[in-house]
Amino acid sequence: MEDDNKIKISADRLWSDLNEVGKIGYSEGRGVTRTALSDADLEAKEWLSQKMKSAGLDVRIDAATNIIGLLETAKTRPAKILAIGSHLDTVPSGGMFDGALGVVAALECARVIKEHGIKLPWDIEVINFSDEEAAHNAGTVGSRAMIGQLTAKEIYVSKAKGIPPFSEDMKRMGKDPERIGEAARDPKIFEAVLELHIEQGNRLYTEGIQIGAVTGIVGIYRYGVTVKGEANHAGTTPMHLRDDALVKAAPVFTLLPQWVRARSKEMVGTIGQVTVEPGATNVIPGNCSFIVELRSMKRKDMVAIRDVLHEWVGSQQGCTMKTIYEKDSVKLSEQVIDAIATAAEAEGMSYIRMPSGAGHDTQSFAPFVPCGMIFVPCKEGKSHCPQEWIEPHQAADGCQVLLRTVLELAKRAER
Repeated sequence: MEDDNKIKISADRLWSDLNEVGKIGYSEGRGVTRTALSDADLEAKEWLSQKMKSAGLDVRIDAATNIIGLLETAKTRPAKILAIGSHLDTVPSGGMFDGALGVVAALECARVIKEHGIKLPWDIEVINFSDEEAAHNAGTVGSRAMIGQLTAKEIYVSKAKGIPPFSEDMKRMGKDPERIGEAARDPKIFEAVLELHIEQGNRLYTEGIQIGAVTGIVGIYRYGVTVKGEANHAGTTPMHLRDDALVKAAPVFTLLPQWVRARSKEMVGTIGQVTVEPGATNVIPGNCSFIVELRSMKRKDMVAIRDVLHEWVGSQQGCTMKTIYEKDSVKLSEQVIDAIATAAEAEGMSYIRMPSGAGHDTQSFAPFVPCGMIFVPCKEGKSHCPQEWIEPHQAADGCQVLLRTVLELAKRAER
């Protein structure tokens, strides 16, 4: 194999690709809105497919709408797969790097490997996973479908009124929801899964560190709570005769942070989505629905807060609670983490080992396949907003370490 120190990614090509895809779904002042399977997301999928084909990859879209680009690099056959990727879908009014960096960097690594004629112990797949951001219901749909962990019924359930379930948007693409199970693959075919991502926090940015070698990914528990009251005229109904659903729900908005802080310094809890019905200024709310999200590396802490929330719901008349999903934390592969650290050192970059406070597609694979994640800093730790930003050299740093990690894993496999 060619000297690893001479194998470099094209920083200009990487940045050009990031800016191209960043324009899809972009609106001035509102950032990028490329929610999963929306018209903008489908445009981005097509953009990626064409880029993959131009790079010489064999491209297909699977039964879960994941885009997969295969580069045959294995010295012998049959060959296992080293998967590299992330997601192109965004939250509403999000940034241009969350997910997209990992997909574009994976493509750039595949290009460089092909251009240098590098032979590896396995083939490379560049993957764009569908609906990581939970546009329809629960997130990481594409990655969970690929690893066989997607429940059959959840693609038919919408998280809110006016939002179609994943199954309906699949039909728009000409995909049969009943066949989504065909996306599942045997975990044994994967040598490893790698993902490059912006940190979405401020540790690397604040401490001036170039690379994060991710040690684990937090668990995420989400619950839908509905509080029922009685809608009535806001002007003619006396205060003492009202059954206001929003007022009944309001105490938990401040109780949840108190419960979480009392339980753990590391844990976080959020109510980030509230819907009031009928939603008119002159009507007393008859229904208030909201989503509670808990995140922690420790399952016992999330279970404890879940139980406290369930107790509160049970104490409120006309209040119900349903589980959206419960995804436990995962530890990433020590061997892959070590390879990332070695790659960062070889490239002369500062790094730390750190957990991820955000969920990622890698989390779906980690219980079954050796996985690794690479973080780069984002400005002031901002993400999921229009202000999300990284500098060109930071994108290039992450991509170069990603490529070097692939080469390091190859060397270790051949020892």
